[in-house]
Amino acid sequence: MVRRKCCSCRMRMLIGLLAIATWTGITVAELPPGVQSCPRTTDLTQYGKCVLEQLQAINPYLANGIPSLKLPALDPLYLPSLTVDRNLESLKIKANMTKIRVYGATNYHIDDLKANPHDLSVTLKVELPHVHVNGDYDVQGRLLLLPLNGAGSFKGNFTDTEVFVNAQGKEATDKNGVQRIEIDKLVTKIRVGDGNIKLKAPPSHTLAADAAATFFNSNPRLVLDIASPIIEDTAATVSRALAARALGALTKEELLP
Repeated sequence: MVRRKCCSCRMRMLIGLLAIATWTGITVAELPPGVQSCPRTTDLTQYGKCVLEQLQAINPYLANGIPSLKLPALDPLYLPSLTVDRNLESLKIKANMTKIRVYGATNYHIDDLKANPHDLSVTLKVELPHVHVNGDYDVQGRLLLLPLNGAGSFKGNFTDTEVFVNAQGKEATDKNGVQRIEIDKLVTKIRVGDGNIKLKAPPSHTLAADAAATFFNSNPRLVLDIASPIIEDTAATVSRALAARALGALTKEELLP
C-alpha cells in the first residue's frame, strides 16, 4: 500500500509538467522543436485547444527528459528516495523507499483542459491507463489491524488512474530583477482504478510481506481509498518541485509573450 504513493507522486510530477506546458506553449530556445506559439486571447476555448496541441507535441520528448527545462526523464522516472511519515485513523506509517522507478507516466490521455493566460489558471483531467512501479522499501506501521513491518523490494501495477489538477500561477521577480511565473496554488486529486503489488523480503520479513501483499491484492479499492490523503500530499510536493525547476528556466516574457 505504501507503493501506491510512489506511483501517484510520479503522476503528479507529470501533471506539474503539463501545467507548465500550458504556460509554455510558445517557441523559445529552451523548448523542444515543434512546440508552437499559443498567442494570448480572450477566446479561451481556442487557447485551450492550442495548449492541448502543444502538450501533444511535447509528449515525445518526455521519456528522455528536457534538460534545458531541468526536467528529468519521465519514462522510466527514477527517484533515489521517498519518505512517508503519516498517522491517520486507518493507516499509520513510516516508510523509506529507495531506487524507485516508474514506467508508463508518459502514456497519458488528457480528457479535459481549461487554461487562462490572463489569470494564470489551469485545470486538467488526465488518465493514465497503466503505471508500473518498482523499488526497495523499509516500512513500519499498521493498516487497520494489519501490521506493516519489514524491508525488501516491491513491484506494483496500477491501472485506470484519474488525475484532477487545479493550478494557479502568480507573477514574481527573482533576485536579479527578472520577472517570472511561479506556482501559487496546486490542488490535485488522484483516483487509482485498480492495482496489485508483489513484495519480496528476506526470510525474517517474508510472513509480514506476504500478509501485506495478500491484503492489498484482495482489497485494492479499500487500501487505495485509505491511502488517498498520503498519495495526494506526497504527489503535490513532488509536483511543486518539478514545476519550480521548469518555470525557473523561463522568464515571464518567454512564458507569456
